[in-house]
Amino acid sequence: MADTHHPSLRQVITQIADQLCDTIDNNFDIHVSVDTQDTEGQKLALLVNFLLENVRRSLTDMQSLNEQLEDKVKERTSLLDLILAGSNDGVWIWDIAKDELTLSGRWYSMLELPHDANTQSPEFWYQQIHPADRERFSNAIRRLRKGESEHLNVEYRVKTTRHGYRWMLCRGVCQKDNQQQCSIVAGTQTDISAMRIFDQESGMPNERYLRERVEDALDEQQPLFLIYVTVENIDAILNASEHASNARLYPVIQERLNQVNGVHLVASKLSAITFAVMGFESELTQSGLTIEDVCQQIRDNCANTHNTFKEDARFEVAVGAVASSMLKVDQSQQLINYAWSALRRARQLGQTCIFTETHITQDSRRIRVEQELRRSLMQNALAPDYQAIYAGKTKQLIGFEALARFRHPELGIVSPGEFIPIAEDSGLMRELGYAILDRTIETIQTWQSNALRNHPFYIAVNVSAIQLEDLYFADNVLAKLEGAGVDPQRLKLEVTESTLVESFKSAALQLDKLRQNGVRIALDDFGTGYSSLSYLRSLSIDTLKIDRSFVAKLHENEQKAAIIKTVYELATQLKLSVVAEGVEEVEELNFLNNIGDMAIQGFLLARPMPAEQAIAQVSQHHN
Repeated sequence: MADTHHPSLRQVITQIADQLCDTIDNNFDIHVSVDTQDTEGQKLALLVNFLLENVRRSLTDMQSLNEQLEDKVKERTSLLDLILAGSNDGVWIWDIAKDELTLSGRWYSMLELPHDANTQSPEFWYQQIHPADRERFSNAIRRLRKGESEHLNVEYRVKTTRHGYRWMLCRGVCQKDNQQQCSIVAGTQTDISAMRIFDQESGMPNERYLRERVEDALDEQQPLFLIYVTVENIDAILNASEHASNARLYPVIQERLNQVNGVHLVASKLSAITFAVMGFESELTQSGLTIEDVCQQIRDNCANTHNTFKEDARFEVAVGAVASSMLKVDQSQQLINYAWSALRRARQLGQTCIFTETHITQDSRRIRVEQELRRSLMQNALAPDYQAIYAGKTKQLIGFEALARFRHPELGIVSPGEFIPIAEDSGLMRELGYAILDRTIETIQTWQSNALRNHPFYIAVNVSAIQLEDLYFADNVLAKLEGAGVDPQRLKLEVTESTLVESFKSAALQLDKLRQNGVRIALDDFGTGYSSLSYLRSLSIDTLKIDRSFVAKLHENEQKAAIIKTVYELATQLKLSVVAEGVEEVEELNFLNNIGDMAIQGFLLARPMPAEQAIAQVSQHHN
C-alpha cells in the first residue's frame, strides 16, 4: 500500500519544474528543494542542483571573460583613437547596402567643412573631389568592390573652402557578406599636400601647386595674373651674414612677395632664386590697382632692408609678369611660358617686363631663329665674316677677325645681337664657338696656300666662357690646327673680361697651354671692366684690343685720348701689341697714329665680309 503522506515522483518533478521557472529570467541563483523521502526524488533534486551550480559557475566565468574582452576592446579602441589622432587622418565608413557614408570630424575639418551631419551620401564625397580626379577615384572603388584589388589606394585632390585644392591619399578595405559581396568599405584619408605641392626646403608652395592653381582658374574662367621674380643676390646675402640660412631667408622672401595691400597673392618657389606670385584680376579691379602697381609694390618690398639679416642688405630682383585676360590665354602651360619669357626679358633689360602681344611676335621669331640656328649648326652651314686689320701707319695687312654671322634664306641676315643671346639661352654657344673656329682654321689653311701664301697674317676668333670651361679645349684646338697643317701662330684667340670673370681659373690654364704652343692670345674690349690690370698680371697674352667706346671721337675728347695714350704706353712697357677697334673716321686714325704704332680695325679701312669678298678687298687694297 502506497505512502499517502509523501509526494510521488511525478509530484517531485512538478515541484522542481515550478522552481526552475525562475531561470526564464536568467536567474540561476536558486536551490531546488523537494518534500519527499523518496530516494529517486532526492537524487533528481540533487542532480538538478548540481547542474544549476555548474550553470552559475559558467555564467560567472562568461561574465568575467566578457568584462575582460570589453576592457581589451576599450583599450584597443583607445589605442586606435590615439593612432588616428597621431596620424591626423580622417576616417570614413561606407555602408554599401544602405548607401550611407559615415565621416569622422577630422575628415570634415581636412576639407574645412562644418561637421553638421552624422551621415552623408557617397555623392557628397564625390562632389568634393577635383573633376579631373573623379574618374580615377571611381575606378579604384569599382576595382575594390569587384575584388580586382584587395586594398583601396588612390590619390586625388579635394576642394577646401579657403586654400584651393589639397592632395589626399585614400586607403581602405572591403568587408564581404555571406555571398562574398562587398557590404562595407572603410578606411582613412591622409593629407599628402606637403609632399606633393610644397617645397621641402622652404615650406612654400612649389611649381606643381602653381600649375594646378593656374589650371583650375583657367578652367573656371577666372582671369588671373602671374608675376615671376628672380632674386639675383641670394648667395651674396647668405655669404655676407653669419646667421643667415635658406631656412630663415625663404620666409622673408615669401612675406615680401605676398604683402600687397588689397590683393590676395600666393607665392610659390620655382628654383633656388626664382619665385612666382599668382593673383586674380578681379581683385585688382576691386582695389583699383594695375598689374604694374603690384609689380612695383613687390620691388619696393624687396628693396626694404628690414629683417634681411644685415641692415644694408636688400633683395635685388628682376620682375616679369603676364595677365591672362590681356592675351586671351586658356592653356596653363602657355601662360606659364609667357611668364618665363617676361622674366627673361626683365633680367636682360634690368627693368620690369609686362608680357604683351608684341612679345608673342618676338618670341615666335626667337623660336624660329633658335630652330634655324640649330639646324644650320647641324648642317655645318654657318660661315663667319672676316674683317681685315691693318697697321695704322703703313696700311699693311696684319690679320683678320672672324665674326660670327647667320645668313638664312627666309630670315635674312640675323644680327649677332639677336642670335648670340639666343645661342646662350638655348645652350648652343659651345657648338657655335667650335663651328666658327673650324671654319676659321679652314680659311687659314686655304689662304696660306693661295692668296696669302707669301704674307704673314693671323685670324682672330672670339672664345666664349663655356668653351674655356672645357678641360680639353686647348688640346682640341691644337689637334685641329695640326690636322689642318696650320701654323698655330696664324690663330689668335680673343677673350673678354666678362668671359674671364665666369671661369678665370680654367680659362687661365687653357690659354696658357695654347700660348706655349704658339697660339696668340688677345684681351678684347680692354678697359671696359673692373679687372683689366689684374688680368694683365695674371694671364699670358700678346695683344690688347682697345674697345671702340674709347676710340669713337677720341680727337674731340681729352679723357678718351688720355686713356688710350696710357694704355698704349702700358702695352709698350709689357711688350704687347695694340689693336684699336671701331675706327670709322680719318681724324680718329690720324690721332691714333700720332700716339704710336698700333693696328687699326674698323669700317674706315675694312668692313666684315664673307671670305671670298674679304680676300678680294685685301688684294684691291694692296693694288
